[in-house]
Amino acid sequence: MKSKTRLMILALTVAVHGAALVALNVAMVDVAESAVLANHEVDQVVVITATRAPGDLAKSTCPGTKAL
Repeated sequence: MKSKTRLMILALTVAVHGAALVALNVAMVDVAESAVLANHEVDQVVVITATRAPGDLAKSTCPGTKAL
C-alpha cells in the first residue's frame, strides 16, 4: 500500500509539472511573437515621381478592372 501511494503521488507530480511546462512554453511563445511584431520596421519606402500619362494610356495599363 505504501509503494502504491508513492507511485500515485509521483504520477500526479509528473502530470502537474508537465502541465506547468506546457503553459510556460505557450506564454513564452506569445511574448516572443509580440516582441517580434513590436520591433517590425519598414524595410524600404519607394517614392516614384513621373509626369502624367494620357487618360487612355492609363486606362489600358491599369489592372484595376481586370484584377477584380
